[in-house]
Amino acid sequence: MCKQAIISSALAFVLPVFLSAQTAPDTYLVSFTDKLNTPYSISAPEQFLSARSIARRQAQGIAIEASDLPVDPGYIAGVLATGDVQLINRSKWFNAITVRTTDEAALDAIALLPFVSQVRGTRRLMSGVPAEDKFTLLADAPLVARGGQPEDYGDSWTQISMLNGHLLHAMEAKGQGMLIGVLDSGFDRTDELAAFDDLRARDGIVLTRDMVNHDGDVYDDHWHGRSVLSFMAGILPGYLQGTAPLADYALVRTEEVAFEFIIEEDNWVAGAELLDSLGCDVLNTSLGYTTFDDSLQNHAYADMDGATARISIAAGMAAQKGMIPVQSAGNSGSSDWHFISAAADAIDILAVGAVGGDENHAPFSSFGPSADGRVKPDVMAMGWGAIGLRFEGDSVASISGTSFAAPILAGLVACLWQLHPERQAHDIMDAVRRSAHLWTNPNDSMGYGIPDFMLAHDYLTQTAGLPDPIEDHVFVFPNPVADHLSVQLPRAWDDGALRMELFDLAGRVVLSEQRLTPGKTIRISGLSAHPAGLYLLKVSNGYRSATARVVRQ
Repeated sequence: MCKQAIISSALAFVLPVFLSAQTAPDTYLVSFTDKLNTPYSISAPEQFLSARSIARRQAQGIAIEASDLPVDPGYIAGVLATGDVQLINRSKWFNAITVRTTDEAALDAIALLPFVSQVRGTRRLMSGVPAEDKFTLLADAPLVARGGQPEDYGDSWTQISMLNGHLLHAMEAKGQGMLIGVLDSGFDRTDELAAFDDLRARDGIVLTRDMVNHDGDVYDDHWHGRSVLSFMAGILPGYLQGTAPLADYALVRTEEVAFEFIIEEDNWVAGAELLDSLGCDVLNTSLGYTTFDDSLQNHAYADMDGATARISIAAGMAAQKGMIPVQSAGNSGSSDWHFISAAADAIDILAVGAVGGDENHAPFSSFGPSADGRVKPDVMAMGWGAIGLRFEGDSVASISGTSFAAPILAGLVACLWQLHPERQAHDIMDAVRRSAHLWTNPNDSMGYGIPDFMLAHDYLTQTAGLPDPIEDHVFVFPNPVADHLSVQLPRAWDDGALRMELFDLAGRVVLSEQRLTPGKTIRISGLSAHPAGLYLLKVSNGYRSATARVVRQ
């Protein structure tokens, strides 16, 4: 084997130094007012969602609603007709498109269109090149070998046995039938490297898409996504076995490595929507965002509330659509930033920090909590000295970054869900958190701690068919919401009297209603009377209660 390489994730965020000054923005997010004239209908979802995506919603009792409808093609045509304007991506969840143009007259015309609500710059033309790659090196950890190492796993045994994931493999749960979407910087030579021979031989890559250049090839871009993929799908007998080696994968490039602009969040949103439409079960993202080459786009720690950064809002929406988003926490633990990055702050996802083989917190792994006080990271996995494909891709190495902790966990989440296909996404995430060693005493460095996937499996088995636990969940959609909000009640709740209270961040009750509900979905109107921001909705029926965060846009 070649000597060990030390590789970081994208979350190191060493910003490039440019050789010349930046000019005016050349890409813009154009937001629309409505979808009133769309030719698509909620009653005909097969026009815009795959059968697999529809089935995932039906299995979890998730309604198809307005945010699922594609952006109105007439509105898109109206924008493109204003001049020299190129469509890059579209977002049905935000009802917006990303366009490229330097035509100032066209921009003025777009802003005046009656169905356009806002135009925001998202990237600037750069006349130079970055002086250094932002995917920088991290200090490595000593390799820790665990006893009982099976030959097929090689040194990757430590990272999977730490989570008792090998016990799921022993039950023949290796991801069969599960679809994992990977959003990253590129998947350099995944179409030819030996570690993915098995994946290619069984046609396990069901889709590739480049949301940055739209050139149809994700295999000639960057190594980072390929190394991330190796922790889930890679097989090199005697050296490496990924955590979900028999799952199917969809590979989407959303990260533009050369520069850092907020358009990359919009690329991610478009990619996540594509993967939702495809029917993915689990999303892995080993990217994250805090500061940008244009400082006007920078996030502050206060923005890490799950309701501010577009990528974080979208990750929360992906969870509402019945997927399990798994997000690396970030590599800023030793930097001035210190905290998690977007989208690790998203609501109801699994944000993953890094530990070493000794199960201690990696110094670089970002800290919580979220800005609104939620436990972050959610859980931990090995990301300090983990075994995956090295930079060159020809062999494995001990590499480091929360980028690699996330896919180790994401693969096992898919295997766990494979064993419990009747359970909802939030059930799986809840079981993973509950199985972690700090579940009763979480902290800001390791969250709920290191999960035990066999304990999670046992918990799901023992609670199958039982009412939801007392910490009930309600789903709210659309979220973010403008005025009308639908609330889906827990399955175990009986029909009858219901009380709803909406609290602002200061704890004040801004809405209180009591009504009789004849079913499991209720509707709240009049939210447009309240300022934009984050709210907490509490729903109770006299003996049980549940809460959900609501973003008023």
